[in-house]
Formats: sequence, C-alpha cells, structure tokens
Amino acid sequence: MSERNIVGFLQDDEGTWVAELSCGHRRHVRHRPPFEVRPWVLDEAGRSSHLGSWIDCGLCADGPEGGELVCYAELVCPECGTVIDDTHRTH
Repeated sequence: MSERNIVGFLQDDEGTWVAELSCGHRRHVRHRPPFEVRPWVLDEAGRSSHLGSWIDCGLCADGPEGGELVCYAELVCPECGTVIDDTHRTH
C-alpha cells in the first residue's frame, strides 16, 4: 500500500467528491453504504476534518503499470505537504 495525505477536495463532473493527495494523484471518496461508508465526505466540516488524513493511493502502488507515468510523492515536503518544484526550492 502507498498511503498519502489528503491535501484537498474537489468535485468531478458528476458531483462526486475527489480527494487530492500529497503525491499529486486524485482518488474518489464516496459515501455509498454499505459498500463505502464515508459520511464525512457529505459536508464541508467533515471534509475539512480529514485534511491531512492518510489514504491509499492505488496509482502510486501500481507504478507505471497503473496508467500514470510519474509519481510525484518525492516532490512533496513530508512535513508540510508543499509541492516542491524548480521555482520553489525553499518554502
């Protein structure tokens, strides 16, 4: 398993909530009982309370075979979650 921090949320075109992960990937976070029980995703306070929580990133675990060419986990500061790139070497 490749667990990553949740750094934000957005909704897809169908209105389903998607967690933005510290590695740069995204993962749907649905509340569809009894299959997926995540009542916290239904309101802003619940989502905010899960910022920083760990969640499995299937794409990082799968590597290139999972359809992604690059995993950005090494470009994220493990202490604060800031994305480190060539223009922001220090933060």
